[in-house]
Amino acid sequence: MARWGRRIVLLLLAGWGLLLLTRCHLPRQVVRPTPDSTSAVYVVRHGWHAGIAVRRADVPDTAWPILGDFPAARYLEIGWGEAGYYTGRSRGIWGRVRAGAWPTESVLHVVPVTREVHERFGAQTVVRVPVGPDELEALTTFVAESFAVDSTGRASFVAPGYYIRSRFYASPLPYHVFNNCNHWAAAALEAAGCAVWPRGAFTVGTVMEQAQTCGTLVQQARPD
Repeated sequence: MARWGRRIVLLLLAGWGLLLLTRCHLPRQVVRPTPDSTSAVYVVRHGWHAGIAVRRADVPDTAWPILGDFPAARYLEIGWGEAGYYTGRSRGIWGRVRAGAWPTESVLHVVPVTREVHERFGAQTVVRVPVGPDELEALTTFVAESFAVDSTGRASFVAPGYYIRSRFYASPLPYHVFNNCNHWAAAALEAAGCAVWPRGAFTVGTVMEQAQTCGTLVQQARPD
């Protein structure tokens, strides 16, 4: 009886894992890296997750539905995560379990940056990744598809963000353990031309290591 019980549990766990894997809906915009690197994006480490910073002038005016909310930004730094945990509505042990055990809603955190990225995030690790026109277009499209929009094409504001003038916006992508914030950041790097494996990027450390394979470390986090 105990043996059958273990088998049933294993089958249920396997079914749960397959269900989550089939619900991995990261947008796919992948291009081959080219030597024509005319610009750069930045990967910023924030604790357990990473954000991607793109120069505002490199994003076409109609590409992202939130550009009008940040008219003075030099860069826009964007991270993606679980709606309850990322916004601070659901934290602690239960918040962590809820964020990964089954598919839940997600949000994007957008931070306007008016100076150099490493100056704005002076205490964080920052990696610079050069990109050419094709990679930049693919990355811009990847981020655009991560925003939920209404019938008029406007992004859905959710809550104020962690920084001055930063904001949370709704995303249509499901969040779970096989589709977490670091998978999203790694997929953004893949769109930017990096030879990475997004599905294997369960931790922010992996994301930052992968970023450095196609970019340059410009700032190391200050020790506590």
